[in-house]
Amino acid sequence: MTKELETKPRGKSRLRSEIVEAMRGLHKVGAVSDRDLEKTTLRMLGRDALPKVEPMSPAEIAAVRERAGVSQAVLAGFMNVAVNTLSQWERGERQPTGAALKLLNVVKHNGLDALR
Repeated sequence: MTKELETKPRGKSRLRSEIVEAMRGLHKVGAVSDRDLEKTTLRMLGRDALPKVEPMSPAEIAAVRERAGVSQAVLAGFMNVAVNTLSQWERGERQPTGAALKLLNVVKHNGLDALR
């Protein structure tokens, strides 16, 4: 099996990719509006197609901040959370969820500049 075949989506994932590609093609020729493209694509993909955000341990959160080279106050400011909240995450007293967890993952993978 070639490497190209190994990386192609299979099953539902393949079907979703083909739907998205078809919608982009229709958009390109003017048959689908920008609004319809966004709405239809998300509806057809479904929630399970959205990227999953893995929980982070207190040590991972502290490591993300340290790799960024900033204090708790600076990272908290970038994330629009209280310094105490970030401190509690790093101590394991609370767990980040939702948008906060997503932002931590963005900083982990793309650095602090991704939030500028």
